[in-house]
Amino acid sequence: MSEPKDENSARGYDYENENNNTKSGNGVDTKDEDYGYYFYPERGGTKPKTFYDRLWSTDTSRDWKCESNVLWCIRRNPMVKLLMRAMKSHGCEINLRRHISCEDCLERVNGGFDPVKNQVVICQNNTGKRSICCNVLAHEFTHMFDYCRAKVDFKNIEHLACTEIRAANLMHCSFAAAFASGDASPFNYKQQHATCVKAKALHSILMVRNVTPEEGIEAVNKVFDKCYKDLEPVGRRSRRNSRDPDCALVEGTFYGYI
Repeated sequence: MSEPKDENSARGYDYENENNNTKSGNGVDTKDEDYGYYFYPERGGTKPKTFYDRLWSTDTSRDWKCESNVLWCIRRNPMVKLLMRAMKSHGCEINLRRHISCEDCLERVNGGFDPVKNQVVICQNNTGKRSICCNVLAHEFTHMFDYCRAKVDFKNIEHLACTEIRAANLMHCSFAAAFASGDASPFNYKQQHATCVKAKALHSILMVRNVTPEEGIEAVNKVFDKCYKDLEPVGRRSRRNSRDPDCALVEGTFYGYI
């Protein structure tokens, strides 16, 4: 359920080897599948901070900055606004206090979606920049939208593969991002864009589930065509630094996303 500290997509941390031992994404051996909660100390077994813990902690300024960034994103970022409108149209209106939580996380992640609590987590210690906060919200809102619309079961590896394919397709694998990572060139963009999406989705699965790379690849390939073509609610693959997100927001009104 996690997004790594760089702006690429990855969720969770465990996978299992042939000797029935598991090793987390940070190299820590563990016996049970964790589904990514390890990255979120306040959700993964340690006692959550109380209101007064937060009030008197040195992290209070980060709390305020994170919440300020979230408010800016939901008011000004077209992709975030579109996803919120789309969820509202499907009966899943966002309540900021209920569905978004600013928390401290491990250093490797920027945020995540917790399907148990139906909350997006923004890692306030890793997302100081407003642009990163907006990217995290858009990515995780894609998962939340899928959870609302399609009742995604995040423990089902094929469901997980599908929502990761969609998040990578809609939010990460633009031409600029794919070119920078070496996954595309001006001459083979269409083919290599799909390769970029598959790579991001596979990496995400391996981070969150105790599966082998072969099992992850099988899950991605099995659902890829259908999920790659599903561009809802954006309706397009947005180019970075373009007007595409603004156009998608306007077009969304014709589909009841208001």
